[in-house]
Amino acid sequence: MEWLKYKMMNLLRRVSYYVSDGFLSEIFGKVSNQIYLIAILIFGLVIRGRQFLANRSFWLDEAFLANNLKTRGFQQLLEPLDYKQVAPIGFLWAEKLMANLFGMNEYALRLIPFLASIASIYLLYDLVRVLLTKRWGLVIAFAFILPLTLTYFSSELKQYMTDLFVALLLFWFFFRFVYRNQSFWPIIGLGLIGAISIWFSNITPIILLSLGFALWVPTLSKFNLRKVLVIVTSNLFWLISFYPYYMNFIKNNPHRDGMVRYWRNSFLPHQPSEAYEWLKTTFEEIFRTITNFTDVKYLALWLFLLGVFSVFIRKSKWHFIYLFLPFLIHLVLSYFQMYPFGGRLVLYSIPLIILFEFMGIEFIASFFKQKKAASIILSIFLLYPIFFETTDYFANPMMREDIKPVLEYVKNNKQPDDIVYIYFGGHAAFKFYKEKYFTDMDHCIVGVPANVNYDKFLKQFDELENRIWIVFSHMYPPQGIEYINEKIPTYQQLDYFEAEGAKVYLVDKM
Repeated sequence: MEWLKYKMMNLLRRVSYYVSDGFLSEIFGKVSNQIYLIAILIFGLVIRGRQFLANRSFWLDEAFLANNLKTRGFQQLLEPLDYKQVAPIGFLWAEKLMANLFGMNEYALRLIPFLASIASIYLLYDLVRVLLTKRWGLVIAFAFILPLTLTYFSSELKQYMTDLFVALLLFWFFFRFVYRNQSFWPIIGLGLIGAISIWFSNITPIILLSLGFALWVPTLSKFNLRKVLVIVTSNLFWLISFYPYYMNFIKNNPHRDGMVRYWRNSFLPHQPSEAYEWLKTTFEEIFRTITNFTDVKYLALWLFLLGVFSVFIRKSKWHFIYLFLPFLIHLVLSYFQMYPFGGRLVLYSIPLIILFEFMGIEFIASFFKQKKAASIILSIFLLYPIFFETTDYFANPMMREDIKPVLEYVKNNKQPDDIVYIYFGGHAAFKFYKEKYFTDMDHCIVGVPANVNYDKFLKQFDELENRIWIVFSHMYPPQGIEYINEKIPTYQQLDYFEAEGAKVYLVDKM
């Protein structure tokens, strides 16, 4: 035991020397924090830009939203969307504007999530710089670039990356301009930014409730009438913005019941024993995702819990509690089935989780004489496996349901009398891309949803004649897949082509 203790202390002393300002200055010269920050921003741009530039096909959910944007004007986007889609009005209008400016294509429609993801790196750095130190800001910003789920959603036609950006923007503005100097204009500015954000992100009310606590708790403990009136004015901006948004787009939304059914496993159960198991499973999945499915997921989870614990026991860190409130508020909403907790709907919380992980590291390191060395060793132990997976993902970006190469292959090889049969799982993507690959003269049939009307699906498929190109994409609903897979070997197979998440068979029924 004494031998192990001696080795650990010796390691810490060595690391402490090699990361000392004097040694680093000798090796690298006096490099400013701005240079490190620029390097980290470039690293984030490269990692996330690689996925963006892969220009993968729209998969089912993206195609649903893309078709709404393609077929509707700004006014029509105020109405309930087709395909049971739900998205903030501001986000939809911003996407429609991108399409009008740059064309109805993948790059244009994914540009806003991509830019939001890059801007979020800087916001997180500056938030941590204000709360802790510049060095912690650099480390946490670097760690924020690594989760593959963030890289993926930075190039996804969905609002989840803008949710994350809005959450960081609101917390950044509060701690940067309001927390230390709660004067008139910063509080009013927070009110205006919050009011606008409501129209761009569904999680804005959760963040604003957290910031409401942050504004009112210190104010009520030391009453100041002028300050109370300013905060009331700021809160009124939020309420005036939220009320019409709620009444017009949330309260009577016809898709609400369907969303509740779809996300039924993401609501906090009412029974204590079930709630415990649900919380355990849900947070394990969150940390499994954040750590890129590596073996350090439990380390990250315990560091997070330790970081939260350290905030509550250190008075100097109590203001970090406001960053933890979104978790509690979101879980309460989940309990009452008002907003699901899990999956991509908690993407906005990832930077906060990472911050608390490193708060845990900082807390552990505070017990060592060589605090900086202990922090670096723990940080490397946590981040190295995650970084390794990120580099592999960079070499092989996710393409998900890449139907475009399949449709291109059919277009280049089909004969005039051939039938193109689209398995119903790929109908939304096919609808978006149809004009690019086919004309009205081509005989294209979109399969009947087998999970809705299986008998009609069987009849439709069996009535097909001659040469048939059977195109598969989004092959998750099991009904119908087995039937077609059983049928294909009974036909004469003439050709086959496959891309990631999509494939096509050419068969002859003669």
